[in-house]
Amino acid sequence: MKKIFTLICLCLAVLQLQGQEISLTIQNQSDKKLVDCMIELSQSQVKKLPLGIYQVEIDGQEAPVEIVRNLKGETKAIFPVAEINPKEVKQVKIVPGQAVKYPKRTYAELAHKIGGHFEGQKYAGDFSWVKPNYLRIPDNFRDHAYYIKYEGPGWESDKAAFRFYLDERNAIDVFGKKTPGIVLPFVGVDDYEAYHHPAIWGMDNTQVGKALGLGSIAVWDGKQAVRVEKTDSVICYIPADGKVRSQVMTTYYGWDANGTKCNLKSLISIDAGSRASHVELLLDKEIINLATGINKDKNAEYFTNIDKTNEWSYIASFGKQSLNDDNQGLALFVRTKQIKELTEDNINHVVTLLPEKGYVDYYIMPTWELDWEPVVTKADFMRCIDEVMNRLNGAVLKIN
Repeated sequence: MKKIFTLICLCLAVLQLQGQEISLTIQNQSDKKLVDCMIELSQSQVKKLPLGIYQVEIDGQEAPVEIVRNLKGETKAIFPVAEINPKEVKQVKIVPGQAVKYPKRTYAELAHKIGGHFEGQKYAGDFSWVKPNYLRIPDNFRDHAYYIKYEGPGWESDKAAFRFYLDERNAIDVFGKKTPGIVLPFVGVDDYEAYHHPAIWGMDNTQVGKALGLGSIAVWDGKQAVRVEKTDSVICYIPADGKVRSQVMTTYYGWDANGTKCNLKSLISIDAGSRASHVELLLDKEIINLATGINKDKNAEYFTNIDKTNEWSYIASFGKQSLNDDNQGLALFVRTKQIKELTEDNINHVVTLLPEKGYVDYYIMPTWELDWEPVVTKADFMRCIDEVMNRLNGAVLKIN
Protein backbone atom coordinates (compact mmCIF):
# COMPACT_ATOMS: atom_id res chain seq x y z
CA MET A 1 0.00 0.00 0.00
CA LYS A 2 1.33 3.38 -0.95
CA LYS A 3 -0.07 5.71 1.68
CA ILE A 4 1.44 7.76 4.42
CA PHE A 5 1.44 5.97 7.74
CA THR A 6 0.68 2.74 5.87
CA LEU A 7 4.00 2.30 4.18
CA ILE A 8 5.74 1.52 7.39
CA CYS A 9 4.79 -1.97 8.42
CA LEU A 10 5.28 -5.34 6.79
CA CYS A 11 2.44 -7.79 7.24
CA LEU A 12 4.39 -11.05 7.41
CA ALA A 13 1.64 -13.62 7.19
CA VAL A 14 -2.05 -14.32 7.43
CA LEU A 15 -2.01 -17.09 9.98
CA GLN A 16 -5.59 -18.23 10.10
CA LEU A 17 -9.19 -17.47 9.35
CA GLN A 18 -11.47 -19.09 11.92
CA GLY A 19 -15.11 -18.13 11.75
CA GLN A 20 -15.02 -14.34 11.74
CA GLU A 21 -11.48 -13.91 13.06
CA ILE A 22 -8.26 -13.12 11.19
CA SER A 23 -4.86 -13.35 12.87
CA LEU A 24 -1.94 -11.32 11.49
CA THR A 25 1.67 -10.75 12.28
CA ILE A 26 3.01 -7.25 11.59
CA GLN A 27 6.56 -5.97 11.77
CA ASN A 28 8.09 -2.51 11.75
CA GLN A 29 10.77 -2.67 9.06
CA SER A 30 11.97 0.84 9.88
CA ASP A 31 14.93 1.56 12.15
CA LYS A 32 12.80 4.11 14.00
CA LYS A 33 9.94 3.77 16.46
CA LEU A 34 6.63 4.39 14.71
CA VAL A 35 3.68 6.08 16.40
CA ASP A 36 0.12 6.15 15.08
CA CYS A 37 0.79 4.07 12.00
CA MET A 38 -2.10 2.91 9.84
CA ILE A 39 -2.21 -0.66 8.53
CA GLU A 40 -4.12 -1.31 5.31
CA LEU A 41 -5.30 -4.72 4.18
CA SER A 42 -5.77 -5.31 0.47
CA GLN A 43 -9.08 -5.86 -1.27
CA SER A 44 -8.40 -9.60 -1.44
CA GLN A 45 -7.96 -9.70 2.34
CA VAL A 46 -11.12 -7.67 2.92
CA LYS A 47 -13.08 -10.29 0.99
CA LYS A 48 -12.07 -12.91 3.55
CA LEU A 49 -14.05 -11.06 6.23
CA PRO A 50 -17.76 -11.93 6.32
CA LEU A 51 -20.07 -8.94 6.27
CA GLY A 52 -20.04 -7.28 9.67
CA ILE A 53 -18.45 -4.72 11.98
CA TYR A 54 -14.94 -5.45 13.23
CA GLN A 55 -12.31 -4.29 15.66
CA VAL A 56 -8.65 -5.10 15.99
CA GLU A 57 -6.96 -6.37 19.16
CA ILE A 58 -3.31 -5.31 19.63
CA ASP A 59 -1.34 -5.42 22.88
CA GLY A 60 -4.55 -6.01 24.80
CA GLN A 61 -6.14 -2.86 23.37
CA GLU A 62 -9.07 -2.51 20.99
CA ALA A 63 -9.21 -0.23 17.94
CA PRO A 64 -11.68 0.08 15.06
CA VAL A 65 -11.37 -1.57 11.67
CA GLU A 66 -12.77 0.68 8.94
CA ILE A 67 -13.56 -0.11 5.32
CA VAL A 68 -12.57 2.65 2.90
CA ARG A 69 -11.82 3.17 -0.79
CA ASN A 70 -9.10 5.09 -2.56
CA LEU A 71 -9.65 7.14 -5.71
CA LYS A 72 -8.92 4.12 -7.92
CA GLY A 73 -11.88 2.33 -6.35
CA GLU A 74 -9.79 -0.19 -4.40
CA THR A 75 -11.40 -1.30 -1.14
CA LYS A 76 -9.18 -1.43 1.95
CA ALA A 77 -9.62 -2.48 5.56
CA ILE A 78 -7.63 -0.14 7.79
CA PHE A 79 -6.74 -0.12 11.47
CA PRO A 80 -4.33 1.91 13.63
CA VAL A 81 -1.31 0.71 15.57
CA ALA A 82 -0.52 3.03 18.48
CA GLU A 83 3.22 2.36 18.42
CA ILE A 84 5.69 -0.21 17.26
CA ASN A 85 9.42 -0.26 17.96
CA PRO A 86 12.14 -0.74 15.32
CA LYS A 87 11.99 -4.27 13.87
CA GLU A 88 9.37 -5.22 16.45
CA VAL A 89 6.86 -7.95 15.60
CA LYS A 90 3.28 -7.71 16.87
CA GLN A 91 0.43 -10.18 16.85
CA VAL A 92 -2.90 -8.80 15.69
CA LYS A 93 -6.42 -10.21 15.70
CA ILE A 94 -9.37 -8.87 13.75
CA VAL A 95 -12.60 -9.90 15.46
CA PRO A 96 -16.26 -8.82 15.47
CA GLY A 97 -16.79 -5.68 17.56
CA GLN A 98 -17.19 -1.91 17.48
CA ALA A 99 -14.25 -0.66 19.61
CA VAL A 100 -16.74 1.58 21.39
CA LYS A 101 -14.17 3.00 23.82
CA TYR A 102 -11.84 4.14 21.06
CA PRO A 103 -12.17 7.92 20.56
CA LYS A 104 -13.12 9.61 17.31
CA ARG A 105 -9.85 11.05 16.00
CA THR A 106 -10.81 12.21 12.49
CA TYR A 107 -13.77 14.11 11.08
CA ALA A 108 -15.07 15.51 7.79
CA GLU A 109 -18.13 17.57 6.98
CA LEU A 110 -19.92 19.60 4.35
CA ALA A 111 -22.63 21.84 5.82
CA HIS A 112 -24.77 24.65 4.45
CA LYS A 113 -27.67 26.90 5.37
CA ILE A 114 -31.38 26.27 4.86
CA GLY A 115 -34.38 28.54 5.46
CA GLY A 116 -32.96 31.58 3.71
CA HIS A 117 -32.65 32.48 0.06
CA PHE A 118 -30.17 33.82 -2.47
CA GLU A 119 -30.28 37.52 -3.21
CA GLY A 120 -28.11 37.63 -6.28
CA GLN A 121 -24.99 35.69 -5.25
CA LYS A 122 -25.44 36.17 -1.48
CA TYR A 123 -27.46 33.91 0.83
CA ALA A 124 -29.71 36.04 3.07
CA GLY A 125 -32.53 35.78 5.61
CA ASP A 126 -33.14 33.54 8.58
CA PHE A 127 -31.43 30.19 8.40
CA SER A 128 -30.47 26.94 10.10
CA TRP A 129 -27.46 24.74 9.46
CA VAL A 130 -27.76 21.26 7.95
CA LYS A 131 -24.98 18.76 7.29
CA PRO A 132 -26.00 16.62 4.31
CA ASN A 133 -22.34 15.88 3.51
CA TYR A 134 -23.28 16.15 -0.16
CA LEU A 135 -23.76 19.15 -2.38
CA ARG A 136 -24.01 19.95 -6.06
CA ILE A 137 -22.69 23.46 -6.13
CA PRO A 138 -25.38 25.90 -7.31
CA ASP A 139 -24.86 27.34 -10.79
CA ASN A 140 -23.09 30.71 -10.77
CA PHE A 141 -22.00 30.11 -7.17
CA ARG A 142 -19.22 32.52 -6.18
CA ASP A 143 -16.97 33.22 -3.22
CA HIS A 144 -18.35 34.88 -0.10
CA ALA A 145 -21.90 33.71 -0.74
CA TYR A 146 -22.28 32.97 3.00
CA TYR A 147 -24.10 29.73 2.20
CA ILE A 148 -21.61 26.93 2.97
CA LYS A 149 -20.14 26.75 6.47
CA TYR A 150 -16.61 28.21 6.35
CA GLU A 151 -17.06 28.28 2.56
CA GLY A 152 -16.37 24.62 1.81
CA PRO A 153 -15.78 21.12 3.15
CA GLY A 154 -13.60 20.64 6.23
CA TRP A 155 -11.58 17.70 7.47
CA GLU A 156 -9.38 17.13 10.49
CA SER A 157 -7.41 14.71 12.60
CA ASP A 158 -6.33 15.11 16.21
CA LYS A 159 -3.22 16.89 14.85
CA ALA A 160 -4.40 19.27 12.11
CA ALA A 161 -7.47 20.67 10.35
CA PHE A 162 -8.13 21.87 6.80
CA ARG A 163 -10.79 23.29 4.52
CA PHE A 164 -10.98 24.30 0.90
CA TYR A 165 -13.08 26.96 -0.75
CA LEU A 166 -15.83 25.26 -2.71
CA ASP A 167 -16.17 28.05 -5.26
CA GLU A 168 -14.08 29.45 -8.12
CA ARG A 169 -11.06 29.76 -5.79
CA ASN A 170 -10.79 26.03 -4.93
CA ALA A 171 -7.87 26.70 -2.59
CA ILE A 172 -6.86 24.65 0.45
CA ASP A 173 -6.59 26.53 3.75
CA VAL A 174 -5.21 25.40 7.12
CA PHE A 175 -6.68 25.64 10.62
CA GLY A 176 -4.29 25.47 13.57
CA LYS A 177 -5.48 23.35 16.50
CA LYS A 178 -4.76 23.93 20.19
CA THR A 179 -6.59 20.75 21.17
CA PRO A 180 -6.60 17.13 19.98
CA GLY A 181 -10.40 17.14 20.12
CA ILE A 182 -12.72 17.41 17.12
CA VAL A 183 -13.38 21.13 16.56
CA LEU A 184 -14.79 21.67 13.06
CA PRO A 185 -18.47 21.08 13.96
CA PHE A 186 -18.29 24.30 15.98
CA VAL A 187 -16.24 26.41 13.55
CA GLY A 188 -18.01 28.93 11.32
CA VAL A 189 -21.41 28.48 12.93
CA ASP A 190 -21.74 32.03 14.21
CA ASP A 191 -20.13 34.03 11.42
CA TYR A 192 -17.43 33.98 8.75
CA GLU A 193 -14.98 36.21 10.58
CA ALA A 194 -14.52 34.76 14.08
CA TYR A 195 -12.38 31.81 13.02
CA HIS A 196 -9.79 34.18 11.54
CA HIS A 197 -8.90 35.23 15.08
CA PRO A 198 -7.32 33.26 17.96
CA ALA A 199 -9.76 31.13 19.94
CA ILE A 200 -9.47 28.45 22.60
CA TRP A 201 -9.62 25.72 19.93
CA GLY A 202 -7.25 27.43 17.46
CA MET A 203 -7.81 29.54 14.32
CA ASP A 204 -7.73 29.81 10.54
CA ASN A 205 -4.01 30.06 10.21
CA THR A 206 -3.04 30.64 6.57
CA GLN A 207 -3.39 33.67 4.33
CA VAL A 208 -4.36 32.19 0.97
CA GLY A 209 -5.75 35.05 -1.09
CA LYS A 210 -5.13 34.30 -4.78
CA ALA A 211 -2.33 31.85 -4.02
CA LEU A 212 -2.22 28.04 -3.77
CA GLY A 213 -2.43 27.90 0.02
CA LEU A 214 -1.12 24.42 0.77
CA GLY A 215 -1.42 21.92 -2.07
CA SER A 216 -4.30 23.43 -4.05
CA ILE A 217 -4.98 21.96 -7.50
CA ALA A 218 -3.86 24.09 -10.42
CA VAL A 219 -2.57 24.15 -13.97
CA TRP A 220 0.64 25.94 -15.00
CA ASP A 221 0.01 28.25 -17.97
CA GLY A 222 3.68 28.99 -18.54
CA LYS A 223 3.72 32.09 -16.34
CA GLN A 224 1.59 31.35 -13.32
CA ALA A 225 -0.38 28.68 -11.48
CA VAL A 226 -4.11 28.91 -12.21
CA ARG A 227 -6.41 27.19 -9.73
CA VAL A 228 -9.54 25.22 -10.70
CA GLU A 229 -11.54 28.34 -11.57
CA LYS A 230 -13.66 27.54 -14.64
CA THR A 231 -15.90 24.46 -14.52
CA ASP A 232 -19.28 23.38 -15.87
CA SER A 233 -20.41 21.95 -12.52
CA VAL A 234 -19.03 20.62 -9.23
CA ILE A 235 -20.22 17.90 -6.85
CA CYS A 236 -18.68 17.40 -3.41
CA TYR A 237 -19.45 14.82 -0.72
CA ILE A 238 -18.02 13.06 2.32
CA PRO A 239 -17.41 9.36 1.56
CA ALA A 240 -15.89 8.58 4.98
CA ASP A 241 -16.21 10.16 8.41
CA GLY A 242 -14.56 7.55 10.57
CA LYS A 243 -12.75 7.37 13.87
CA VAL A 244 -9.42 6.81 12.15
CA ARG A 245 -9.89 8.06 8.56
CA SER A 246 -12.06 10.75 7.02
CA GLN A 247 -12.32 11.80 3.38
CA VAL A 248 -13.59 14.53 1.06
CA MET A 249 -14.48 13.66 -2.55
CA THR A 250 -14.98 16.31 -5.23
CA THR A 251 -15.70 15.98 -8.94
CA TYR A 252 -15.08 18.97 -11.20
CA TYR A 253 -16.96 18.51 -14.47
CA GLY A 254 -15.74 20.41 -17.50
CA TRP A 255 -12.67 21.98 -15.91
CA ASP A 256 -11.02 24.39 -18.34
CA ALA A 257 -7.37 23.51 -17.70
CA ASN A 258 -5.57 26.10 -19.80
CA GLY A 259 -7.74 25.42 -22.82
CA THR A 260 -8.28 21.68 -22.33
CA LYS A 261 -11.69 20.67 -21.00
CA CYS A 262 -11.60 17.66 -18.70
CA ASN A 263 -13.25 16.03 -15.74
CA LEU A 264 -11.21 15.97 -12.54
CA LYS A 265 -11.79 13.88 -9.44
CA SER A 266 -10.15 14.73 -6.12
CA LEU A 267 -10.09 12.57 -2.99
CA ILE A 268 -8.53 13.99 0.18
CA SER A 269 -7.94 11.65 3.13
CA ILE A 270 -6.68 12.21 6.66
CA ASP A 271 -5.75 9.61 9.29
CA ALA A 272 -5.74 9.61 13.08
CA GLY A 273 -2.46 10.84 14.51
CA SER A 274 -1.41 12.50 11.24
CA ARG A 275 -0.77 16.15 10.46
CA ALA A 276 -0.72 15.25 6.77
CA SER A 277 -3.54 14.90 4.27
CA HIS A 278 -3.30 12.63 1.24
CA VAL A 279 -4.51 14.22 -1.99
CA GLU A 280 -5.38 11.93 -4.92
CA LEU A 281 -6.28 13.35 -8.34
CA LEU A 282 -7.66 11.57 -11.40
CA LEU A 283 -8.12 13.22 -14.80
CA ASP A 284 -9.98 11.83 -17.79
CA LYS A 285 -7.71 13.68 -20.25
CA GLU A 286 -4.01 14.31 -20.49
CA ILE A 287 -3.09 17.59 -18.81
CA ILE A 288 0.59 18.22 -19.40
CA ASN A 289 1.01 21.01 -16.85
CA LEU A 290 -1.00 19.90 -13.84
CA ALA A 291 0.43 21.74 -10.85
CA THR A 292 0.29 22.36 -7.13
CA GLY A 293 2.42 24.22 -4.61
CA ILE A 294 2.54 26.45 -1.54
CA ASN A 295 2.23 30.15 -0.80
CA LYS A 296 5.21 32.41 -0.98
CA ASP A 297 5.86 34.51 2.11
CA LYS A 298 8.64 37.04 2.66
CA ASN A 299 8.88 35.94 6.30
CA ALA A 300 9.39 32.25 5.48
CA GLU A 301 12.43 30.30 4.36
CA TYR A 302 11.78 28.08 1.34
CA PHE A 303 13.71 24.84 0.87
CA THR A 304 13.48 21.63 -1.15
CA ASN A 305 14.75 18.07 -1.15
CA ILE A 306 14.48 16.41 -4.55
CA ASP A 307 16.30 13.08 -4.39
CA LYS A 308 15.99 10.78 -7.40
CA THR A 309 17.08 7.82 -5.26
CA ASN A 310 13.94 8.18 -3.12
CA GLU A 311 10.36 7.50 -4.13
CA TRP A 312 9.23 10.72 -2.46
CA SER A 313 10.63 14.27 -2.35
CA TYR A 314 9.35 17.52 -0.86
CA ILE A 315 9.20 21.29 -0.97
CA ALA A 316 8.60 23.25 2.23
CA SER A 317 8.68 26.63 3.92
CA PHE A 318 9.04 27.71 7.52
CA GLY A 319 8.87 31.03 9.34
CA LYS A 320 6.52 33.63 10.77
CA GLN A 321 3.98 33.17 8.00
CA SER A 322 0.81 32.42 9.99
CA LEU A 323 -2.09 34.86 10.22
CA ASN A 324 -1.19 35.26 13.89
CA ASP A 325 2.44 36.05 13.01
CA ASP A 326 3.63 32.77 14.51
CA ASN A 327 6.05 30.20 13.17
CA GLN A 328 4.26 27.98 10.70
CA GLY A 329 5.58 25.17 8.54
CA LEU A 330 4.08 24.15 5.19
CA ALA A 331 5.28 20.98 3.48
CA LEU A 332 4.27 19.33 0.22
CA PHE A 333 5.42 15.74 -0.45
CA VAL A 334 5.42 14.59 -4.08
CA ARG A 335 6.39 11.35 -5.82
CA THR A 336 9.83 12.03 -7.31
CA LYS A 337 9.00 10.42 -10.66
CA GLN A 338 5.89 12.60 -10.97
CA ILE A 339 7.83 15.86 -10.64
CA LYS A 340 8.07 17.55 -14.01
CA GLU A 341 9.51 20.87 -12.87
CA LEU A 342 9.98 23.11 -9.85
CA THR A 343 9.05 26.65 -10.76
CA GLU A 344 7.45 29.78 -9.29
CA ASP A 345 5.28 32.76 -9.95
CA ASN A 346 4.86 35.99 -8.01
CA ILE A 347 2.89 34.41 -5.17
CA ASN A 348 3.60 30.64 -5.26
CA HIS A 349 6.30 28.01 -5.10
CA VAL A 350 5.06 25.60 -7.77
CA VAL A 351 5.53 21.93 -8.68
CA THR A 352 4.34 20.80 -12.10
CA LEU A 353 3.30 17.15 -12.17
CA LEU A 354 3.36 14.17 -14.52
CA PRO A 355 0.20 12.08 -13.99
CA GLU A 356 0.32 8.36 -14.73
CA LYS A 357 -2.77 7.35 -16.70
CA GLY A 358 -4.39 10.52 -15.38
CA TYR A 359 -3.54 9.75 -11.74
CA VAL A 360 -1.30 11.69 -9.38
CA ASP A 361 -1.10 11.92 -5.60
CA TYR A 362 0.73 13.97 -2.99
CA TYR A 363 0.65 14.85 0.72
CA ILE A 364 0.29 18.20 2.44
CA MET A 365 1.41 18.89 6.01
CA PRO A 366 1.13 22.07 8.10
CA THR A 367 2.64 22.77 11.53
CA TRP A 368 2.15 25.65 13.97
CA GLU A 369 4.00 26.81 17.04
CA LEU A 370 0.70 27.06 18.96
CA ASP A 371 -0.51 23.57 18.09
CA TRP A 372 -1.25 21.38 21.10
CA GLU A 373 1.92 19.57 20.04
CA PRO A 374 3.83 22.76 19.17
CA VAL A 375 6.36 22.91 16.35
CA VAL A 376 8.30 26.02 17.35
CA THR A 377 11.62 25.90 15.51
CA LYS A 378 12.81 24.88 12.06
CA ALA A 379 14.56 21.93 13.72
CA ASP A 380 11.19 20.81 15.13
CA PHE A 381 9.66 21.19 11.67
CA MET A 382 12.45 19.16 10.06
CA ARG A 383 11.79 16.33 12.52
CA CYS A 384 8.16 16.29 11.35
CA ILE A 385 9.28 16.23 7.72
CA ASP A 386 11.81 13.47 8.40
CA GLU A 387 9.14 11.37 10.10
CA VAL A 388 6.89 11.61 7.04
CA MET A 389 9.75 10.95 4.62
CA ASN A 390 10.82 7.91 6.64
CA ARG A 391 7.35 6.45 6.36
CA LEU A 392 6.80 7.34 2.71
CA ASN A 393 10.17 5.97 1.62
CA GLY A 394 10.00 3.00 3.98
CA ALA A 395 8.78 -0.57 3.71
CA VAL A 396 5.70 -1.42 1.69
CA LEU A 397 2.85 -3.28 3.34
CA LYS A 398 2.77 -6.81 1.95
CA ILE A 399 0.63 -9.87 2.54
CA ASN A 400 2.39 -13.21 2.11
